[in-house]
Amino acid sequence: MNANALARALSSALSLPITAQSDARTGTTEFRLQGMSRPHGFSIVVTQMLSRVKAELQLDRLAADLLRVIGEAAPERWLQVAEIARAYESLGAQFQILVNGSSVNVLTSKELTGNVRTFACTGSLMRTSVGESNSDVFMVSEALFSFIICLLPLDADQETPPELGSVDFAFASEGQKYSILATKYERSRANRAAAIAVHGNSCVVCQFSFDESYGDLARGYVEVHHLVPVSSMGGARPVDPITELVPLCANCHRMAHRRWPPYTPQELSEARMQSASTQKHFQQYLGTVSEPDVRISPPES
Repeated sequence: MNANALARALSSALSLPITAQSDARTGTTEFRLQGMSRPHGFSIVVTQMLSRVKAELQLDRLAADLLRVIGEAAPERWLQVAEIARAYESLGAQFQILVNGSSVNVLTSKELTGNVRTFACTGSLMRTSVGESNSDVFMVSEALFSFIICLLPLDADQETPPELGSVDFAFASEGQKYSILATKYERSRANRAAAIAVHGNSCVVCQFSFDESYGDLARGYVEVHHLVPVSSMGGARPVDPITELVPLCANCHRMAHRRWPPYTPQELSEARMQSASTQKHFQQYLGTVSEPDVRISPPES
C-alpha cells in the first residue's frame, strides 16, 4: 500500500491536509490530520486483512476537548453522519458508530448534549482493489474522516480554537448561515466526498471527466451541484449525498445556474440533445446546398 499516495488522495478529496505513516510490524497504516497535534486529536488506523479492509477511529489519550466539541454538535450533524454512512453503505461498506455505547442513528439531542463520554467508529469493506489502486482502503478511510468532520463545528473563515490545532473544518449540514462581511452558505467537505464516492467524478450531464482530460493534475476533481439550492434550504439540515448532490463539470455547473431556480441535470441534458440535433440538421442542410458556380474572367489586356 502506497500510504503517501493515499494520504494525498484523501487530502484532495476532503480539502484537508492528511498525513500517513505505515507500521510494518503491525501491518497498519495511520492517517492523521496535519495540525491536530498529539495527544489531543485522533487518527484513522487501517488494517488490510485477507478478505477485508478495516478502518478504526482512534482518539488520542487526552482528547477530552475533542469529545466535548463532538458532544456540542447540533442534532442535524448527527443525522448527517447517518446520511453519509448510508451513502458509503450503498457501495458495500459496513460501519459501527457508537456514542456512549449506543448506535448513533438512534440517539436524541437530549442524550447527546454535553454527555459524550466515548466515541467509537469502525468501518470495513470487502477487498476489491487490484494492484496499487487501494480503492477499498481509500473509501473506508474517507468515510471515517467524513464522519468526524461532520461533528466538528469549525469552518474556514473563523479562527480555530487553540485546543483543536490549526485545521479548519466545514459544517456537515448544508445551508448553515454565518455572517462575516456578507451572508455566506457553508458546504460540507464530507458531503462532497460521499457524493463523489457514490456518483463518480464524471459530469452527469455531459460525462466529461477531468481525470481523463488532465490526468494526475485533476485526479478526483469535479464540481458538486446541490439539486436543492443551498440558499433556499432555510437553515441547516442534513443532506442526502445520494439523492441531493450530483457531480457536474464546470461548464454544466455554470449553465445550471444561468437561471433561478437552477436548471436540473435532465433539463441540461435535453438542451444539449436539442442543440446537437439542430447542428446535425444544419450540417445536413449544408451538405445538400451546391456550391455556386462562380467563374472569374481574366482581366482584359
